[in-house]
Formats: sequence, C-alpha cells, structure tokens
Amino acid sequence: MSSLMQPASGNRPAREIFHVVSSEALTWGDGGGDGFLGKELLNAEDGRQAYIIKVEPGAYAESHSHDRMEHLLVLEGDFYDQNQTYVKGDFVVRGAGANHIAGSHNGALIFLMFT
Repeated sequence: MSSLMQPASGNRPAREIFHVVSSEALTWGDGGGDGFLGKELLNAEDGRQAYIIKVEPGAYAESHSHDRMEHLLVLEGDFYDQNQTYVKGDFVVRGAGANHIAGSHNGALIFLMFT
C-alpha cells in the first residue's frame, strides 16, 4: 500500500472520527478583508482552520502574515501574491510569519488551511 493509504486500524466507526461540512449550506461571511468572503469549514481545538474563500475581482490585501503555516489551493479563477499569479489547480504553502500580499484580477475561489 502507498504511504497515502495505510491498512485499517481498530474498529472505530468512521463517523466518530470524520468531520463533514456541507459548504453549500454555509453563508458567506468575512474573509479577512474587502472583497474577500469566507466560509469556515474547520476550527479545530489544535489550531487547524480551513476555509473556502471567494475573492471578488479586483480585491487586494496589503502585506500581511499569519502565525501558522498557510496552505492554499486555487479552485477557480486567478489569485496572486508578490511572486506570481496562480490559477486553478495551483497549490501554495507559506511558512508561518511569511509576509505576502493577496489579490485577484478576475475573481477566485480558493481553499485555505492554516496548520
């Protein structure tokens, strides 16, 4: 078996350890700045957080950082930082404390996770 899938362990029912959210049922809320809307998918006791972020066309966030590692996957549209523009399927990881800008020319939908 590959390192992604290990043999099953124990007899705990999966529903006891799964976290499932219907993102379609959630309402868009504050996504961290003007033109950024978010849906919180996870806010775990260990500090992990996950969001779906909708970035409106032309939205821009000044240089900032986060206190945890940031994982970002572009699901739709374009999303940029000071290094380049990312498009659908691009995955970006930034270390804790990494300064960066954020924005979109044409709008974007991104998955964002902090660990």
